[in-house]
Amino acid sequence: MKKILMFSLLSVMLTAVSSAYAQQFKVNDTILIAFPANNIKDDAYIVGVVRKIRPNGDYQIAVQDFVEGHDYGISCQPIAVNSEGQDTGQSGWQIWGKDHTKLRTQGLDYIVPAKRAMPLRIGQLNFIDRYNVYVLYSRWKSNAPVLSIDRIKTAENDAKMAGISPMIPALEIAILDRQSYYDKVTGIPYQPEESIPHLVKLFDYIQTQLKQDPELNKLWRAKKRDWKKINESMKTYFLVDAIDQAVSNAEGCLSEDTEKADPKELKKLKSQLKALGIKI
Repeated sequence: MKKILMFSLLSVMLTAVSSAYAQQFKVNDTILIAFPANNIKDDAYIVGVVRKIRPNGDYQIAVQDFVEGHDYGISCQPIAVNSEGQDTGQSGWQIWGKDHTKLRTQGLDYIVPAKRAMPLRIGQLNFIDRYNVYVLYSRWKSNAPVLSIDRIKTAENDAKMAGISPMIPALEIAILDRQSYYDKVTGIPYQPEESIPHLVKLFDYIQTQLKQDPELNKLWRAKKRDWKKINESMKTYFLVDAIDQAVSNAEGCLSEDTEKADPKELKKLKSQLKALGIKI
């Protein structure tokens, strides 16, 4: 019953987000223009009031708020306006200047793509949900002491509801990694030798991911990372990042005293790492 309820809730959430992008807005509506990023940390958005609806369906908005850092010049066209929002005929691009990572709330309106427009509240909640999953993932990377395995598992459902399911394989690595160093029931840290068999399971999973995705395998193993290509896919970006973290953690474990470890398991782990090109 619980699984059915969760699936129903997930379906409702995903439908709400997808239909939000298809919604049409009226003049004076306050909307959110979404610029989600595959790495999530570069997510950006604009909050603005609809001034006009262009013939092609795009919106001319007066900006109220925005996230700095995104290059809005790629998607937004500036329109010079007076204090009443009327077109002055001046060059909006000239007024905007060269820094297109910042928007003006006075003197300029912006034409924004209708396909990126969402109701304000739905858009805000979606970006918050994305950010919360990213923060939890970052806590795993920083080896936060108070981070239960169950909480990471919950984040997988959170990712589905936020529309970022491609991040789940990386969260699986986070779970397996956490289980390698902490008892999943008590949360007590393992001794280095106790971690070895769990790490073998972790790198079995990692090897499977690399084997199933030749492009991921190529991108991860490259001596010089093609981050532009990696950033084209949320799944690839987070898997590359998570595998890096798992390898780093395993190297740290092997630098400790592992004399009491099961020799077969220790040998297998070292073999797995060598197969990944890691010098032990």
